[in-house]
Amino acid sequence: MTPPPALPQAQSNGWWSRHWRWAMPLGVLACIAGLVGVVWLALAQWSHWSRSSEPYQEAMRRARCSIELRHALGEPIQDGYLPSGNMQRSADGTGYSEFVVDVKGSKGTGQLFLEARREDGRWDYPRMYVLTETSEAVDLTALDDAEAAKVCALQECREQNHCLPAPPQPMD
Repeated sequence: MTPPPALPQAQSNGWWSRHWRWAMPLGVLACIAGLVGVVWLALAQWSHWSRSSEPYQEAMRRARCSIELRHALGEPIQDGYLPSGNMQRSADGTGYSEFVVDVKGSKGTGQLFLEARREDGRWDYPRMYVLTETSEAVDLTALDDAEAAKVCALQECREQNHCLPAPPQPMD
């Protein structure tokens, strides 16, 4: 009796040749998710950095203190998530900032336009206004920026009982 012929050896296929049909789309999706994550992180950093800048903070303070803007947009006035624009500061203390910020209140929305220049350690705001939905422009610049930084017209108006009190804030 003759022995049976030898069985052919099964070719040992590698992992990739056995699983490429699901591994390739998964790899592409992982690359896309990584790219989206990097873009989201960059936008979140820009938002945090720009919103914490001195010109942005001053613009939002003036917007929240403006009686005219309160009448146009309502209260509370809130800023949007992602401002657009740029900010440059030099080592010698000079700088330049431009922002466009979406703002909204209980009655409407608008866009805050800000231009600021820094010289000798002080910011100057030659252009700062809000353009509302009805194309009404509310000027937030002041003749004397140093004085405007100390005064909140809306608060003074409320203290003198010329304006309506602030609406109640929702409890968190």
